[in-house]
Amino acid sequence: MTATTTSPPRLKSESSSAKLSNVDWSLLLSTIALSVIGIATIYSATQAAPAGSTYVVKQLVFLAVGVVLMAVAAFVDYRELRNYLGLIYLASVGLLIAVLSPLGSEVKGTQGWFRIGGFSLQPAEFVKLTLIVVLAAVFTGRSGSVEAHRIAGALGLLGGLSLLVLAQGETGSVLVFCFIALGIFLIAGVPMRVVALLVLSGVAVFSLAFTTGVLQPYQRDRLTAFFDEDADPRGAGYNQRQSVTAIGSGGLTGQGYLEGPQTQFGFLPEQQTDFIFASISEENGFVGSAVVLSLEAFILLRIFRNAQLARDAFGALICVGVFSLLLFQIFQNVGMNLRLMPITGVPLPFVSYGGSSLITGFVAIGLVQSVAVHRHRGSPV
Repeated sequence: MTATTTSPPRLKSESSSAKLSNVDWSLLLSTIALSVIGIATIYSATQAAPAGSTYVVKQLVFLAVGVVLMAVAAFVDYRELRNYLGLIYLASVGLLIAVLSPLGSEVKGTQGWFRIGGFSLQPAEFVKLTLIVVLAAVFTGRSGSVEAHRIAGALGLLGGLSLLVLAQGETGSVLVFCFIALGIFLIAGVPMRVVALLVLSGVAVFSLAFTTGVLQPYQRDRLTAFFDEDADPRGAGYNQRQSVTAIGSGGLTGQGYLEGPQTQFGFLPEQQTDFIFASISEENGFVGSAVVLSLEAFILLRIFRNAQLARDAFGALICVGVFSLLLFQIFQNVGMNLRLMPITGVPLPFVSYGGSSLITGFVAIGLVQSVAVHRHRGSPV
C-alpha cells in the first residue's frame, strides 16, 4: 500500500528522561550490590595486612571511576563505535606493545602493568572490550552473512591481540579472549568446523607455550599442580589446598564476618583477588556463596535478555561478548577455588580486588546498557 502523506522525520536522539526509562535498572542494581559485597570482603581479607585499608580505599576509587564510565558508555550510542573500530584496535595494540617496553612494569612474573602514582593498570583487561566490539562488528556487515574473509579477519584480530598478551606472560586473559571469540562465533553462525579449529588452535598454542618456556616457571607449576597436587606442595598445590579447606570450613552459614581463621591469619593466599570466593565461603558459608553466585547468575541472565531484545545484530553480539566474558571468568575463578580448574589469576567479576578488572566489568555493563537504552531509538539501523 502506497502512503499518501509524508511521514515526519524520525528523531535521531532521545530525551534524557526517555533514555533513563530504558535503563536496565535490575542489571545496574545487581552489579552495584555485588561490588559492595566485594568491597566488604576485601576489607575482611586485608584488615590484618600492612596498610590493609589502602585496598578498600583504592577499590572504592575504582568503583567510582567504573560507575562514571559505565554511565558514559550507556548513554553513548553503541552503533557509533563502528566509526572508530580501526582507531580502537590500533590503540589497544599500542597499549599492549607499550606495556612490554620499559614503560611497563612486571608484577608476579607478568610484564603487563602500567604504574601511575599508587595505582596499577593492566591494559589486557581493557583490550577484552576491544575484542568484543571489533568481533561484533566483523560479523554484522551489510551482507549479514558469515563469509570466509570475515572469519579469517576475526581470527587474525584475535590472534594479534592474543600473541601480544601471551608475550607478557599472561595466560588468563588469553583464555578469556578465546572464550569471548567462541561465544560470538557460535551466535554469529560461524560453521562448527571453524569453531572446532579455534578450540584446537587454542590448545595447541598453550601446549607450545608450556613446552617452549614462554610461560613462567610458576605458571607451569600451576598446571602441573592441578593434575598432581603433590607436585608443588608449597606453591600452587598449597594454594588450592588452603582454598578448599577454607570453603569446607564455612559450612552452611560460615565462621562469621571477620572471623574466618584461614582468611584472618593469612593462610589463604591472594584472598582479596584470586581466592576471594574461598574467603566469602569461609566467613559466610554456603548461604553467602549462594548469594554471590545468584547475583552473578542474575547479571548473566539480564545480559542474555538484552541480547535477545537488541534491535540489531551488532548490539546482540556485543551483549553476547560481554556474557561470554563474565561467564568464563565466573566459571574459571570459582572452579580454581574449588580445585576444579587450574590457577590462572582470572578475577571473580565485580568482587575480586583490582581496578582494571572492576573498571572493565562496569564499562562492559555500560555497553549492554547502551544496547538497552537505544533499543527504541527512531534512527535507522
